[in-house]
Amino acid sequence: MKKSRAEMEALFRHGVLGELVSRPLQRGELRHGLQARAEKVWTDPFGRQRTLAPKTLEEWFYRYKKHGFDGLLPSPRRDRGRCRVLTEMQQALILDMKREDPGRSAMLILRELELAGAMEKGQASVSAVQRLMKRAGLTGPRLELDRPERFRWQAATCGELWQGDALHGPKLFDPRQGRSVRVKIFALLDDRSRLVPFLRADFHETQSDFLTVLLGAVMRRGLPSVVLLDNHKSFTGTDVQLACARLGIRLVYTRPYDGAAKGKVERFWRTLRAHVLDRLDPNKIETLEDLNVRLWAWVEGEYNQRRHAALHGKTPLEVFEEDADAIRWVDEMSVLEKALVVTVDRRALNDATCSFRGTTYEVPPALRRRKVQLHYSVLHPERPWIEDGDTRVPLRPVDPEKNAHRPRARDRKPPASPPTTGLNAVEAFLKKMTGKTKECRPHDA
Repeated sequence: MKKSRAEMEALFRHGVLGELVSRPLQRGELRHGLQARAEKVWTDPFGRQRTLAPKTLEEWFYRYKKHGFDGLLPSPRRDRGRCRVLTEMQQALILDMKREDPGRSAMLILRELELAGAMEKGQASVSAVQRLMKRAGLTGPRLELDRPERFRWQAATCGELWQGDALHGPKLFDPRQGRSVRVKIFALLDDRSRLVPFLRADFHETQSDFLTVLLGAVMRRGLPSVVLLDNHKSFTGTDVQLACARLGIRLVYTRPYDGAAKGKVERFWRTLRAHVLDRLDPNKIETLEDLNVRLWAWVEGEYNQRRHAALHGKTPLEVFEEDADAIRWVDEMSVLEKALVVTVDRRALNDATCSFRGTTYEVPPALRRRKVQLHYSVLHPERPWIEDGDTRVPLRPVDPEKNAHRPRARDRKPPASPPTTGLNAVEAFLKKMTGKTKECRPHDA
């Protein structure tokens, strides 16, 4: 029984007892009160007509007196979670039948058992079989009505909504890792015109890689109002959310494992793979730049210039140019640079170092044991800096072996000696106990 239904039942019982539990009773009054309530017909919160025996009301009364309101809560069944109408052998048989054919419904399983003589007709209900399969983690086939509804839709204007995603491409040699790595291609697609503002392949799938693509798209095609993404960490990180918030871009994320929600960009990946990725010549693609040049040549010279059936025969570039007046353009590069800069607080240690994203950096010695503000661009988080007025001071990672041979700066002035007052607590206690009340003045000999 759910907690809410249990509480409703307890409230019903409390209302039936009424004044019997709210005031002192005289001798014999309890028996007459319980008898009078047993002669009535009560309607519980679930719409059922109920008559109650005096013995039942008496039990409720004394449970309330002993445990309060919690004593009126109905006790759960001891066999809760266990099927009473099916034997263990029948339960095992039902689960095996479901595993054998996941398309079998509970009604079909029940009918087959009855026809085979493994169960008497009417012995169990369909709901009993359904509960058994649900507890075992075996559910029936999904119905079409259970799936999310899909409608053909598009944004009203260009720049209103962009869809973004990442695709795994071919393997290329990564000089930094010294081995072949499958590249990741980030792309953005305008929902209204199907135009691709920007795409780029890289060896990593991080926030900085996605923001590099977003920056290139904004510089070429303006600022979108909304960007639709999935739940990958390269899209949901703090740097991405902060940069988009500063640029006035709202992020919307699809439900997990719902790739169809980004149908347009998924269809673009299909076209890109069929026209470009599956037809690359390995002998001519050796570096990441070779791949990016070919991808960009196909996007700008072929895809954005090709007539699209969903655009009534127009090209994505033509549709995008028709809404050029509705697009938010970025006038100054400084606006983008400021939006991509993040500031974090760190505490400099005594050895003039601080940690940031798993790397230890050196800070000026004057900032030891002080709180410092680190600035970094989300495009290059490995290059933090601090600011001294209008001066940008880049930080470098610590080189312990090199620092072992660096000269140390010596303090030129010796520390000043502390002043002498001539006051001492122990001597003052001794003078007080020996009766010497002469005041000890500062600097007395």
